[in-house]
Amino acid sequence: MARDPVPKAQEKIVIQRSGDRCAYPSCGIALSIDAKAAEDLHKAVGKVAHIRAASAKGPRYDVTMTSEQRGSADNLIYLCGPHHDVIDTQLNYHTVEFLQDIKKKHERTVARAMSHAMGQVGFEDLELVCQFIGTGDEPTSDDIVIPIGIKQKIELNSLGQISEDRIRIGLAKSHEVDAFVAAIEKMRPNFGNRLAARFKREYYGGFAQGLQGDNLFEFICSVALDNAGPVESDKLRAATLATVAYLFQLCELFEHEHPAA
Repeated sequence: MARDPVPKAQEKIVIQRSGDRCAYPSCGIALSIDAKAAEDLHKAVGKVAHIRAASAKGPRYDVTMTSEQRGSADNLIYLCGPHHDVIDTQLNYHTVEFLQDIKKKHERTVARAMSHAMGQVGFEDLELVCQFIGTGDEPTSDDIVIPIGIKQKIELNSLGQISEDRIRIGLAKSHEVDAFVAAIEKMRPNFGNRLAARFKREYYGGFAQGLQGDNLFEFICSVALDNAGPVESDKLRAATLATVAYLFQLCELFEHEHPAA
């Protein structure tokens, strides 16, 4: 029986929303093994599960859903191995409503933790994030233009309330990110433009995978976090959000309608 595929970008989004932890109640176990060397990346060991099955014989299958809906982050939940297996075997307890509820509560808890950690973000955390983003290709000769209002950018890009709230939380550290970029530019000229150039590349990469709106914003955050260092934490997630929100405010890319597919 054919299974509807889960795009890699959607997997990254649900892992990002889950904070790399199991969403099952009273579990919350970390789902990555931290790298022991600075050159290595952390290893994700969690499993992405479908709330409504990807194939007709799977648990909680909904015939009315499209292939795209089945593979979207909204229909996925990130779990440890045992809880991934149990939700697909004990079906009377693990209903669609139960899984949607625990997913919503877990993702809300992760968002609160990241917001709380924002106040602890420092120079070293921003450095971990920006050392990755700032290694993109040299930008073109076009300067970054004066940004339009944040609210208008949010509307242009069809961002929902969750993304809007996260952007506003991240912008609380915009002065710190700006100071960090200015400090690095003394040693590495054009660092700010290089940062924006990498941001654009990830934006177009996500758009090429069919992402828009909230999913596209979260995809960029997840890519930056994946490469921000060997050890994940709420503070590093906050630093990632602060950096991406800063670039959202700065970069002219989000000032226009979506590019043609």
